[in-house]
Amino acid sequence: MGYKIALFFHLIGFASFVGAGFAQTRFMKASRRASIAAQMRDTYEALAASIVTKIELPAIFLQLLTGLYLLYERPFWLRNPWMHVKLTAVFALLVLAHLEMFSARKIVRARLKSGDAAAGEIAERKGRHEIYGRLGALLVLVVLVAVSFGLRP
Repeated sequence: MGYKIALFFHLIGFASFVGAGFAQTRFMKASRRASIAAQMRDTYEALAASIVTKIELPAIFLQLLTGLYLLYERPFWLRNPWMHVKLTAVFALLVLAHLEMFSARKIVRARLKSGDAAAGEIAERKGRHEIYGRLGALLVLVVLVAVSFGLRP
């Protein structure tokens, strides 16, 4: 029964991570539009920072904790190459999620501290943030492919 509960929360964590990652990258992308009002731009930036900090990172940590329990229950998975691919991608996703968090928080701080005077720095950070989001989407795809083709019925 513990295995099924852990798997359930592992999948909830995955869905939350992917959904939050998608939402925060969409908010950050929307804040880059030239025609957007300054107040809406600032709100989008703050939402992106909040989502990555309050949803995306806790979700990946939930996945890590439940994933460790699942490996404890099924240690033979560690003999399969697909699990090593998945674990490598998950580690990279953890690093990327932190980079996104740092980036989003620095954007919000720069906007609050310097306003439009920090436009160059903010634009550069948003460009990097977009790259992190694309890499994250690619890594999520790697996880899905590894699990889909690795598990045998």
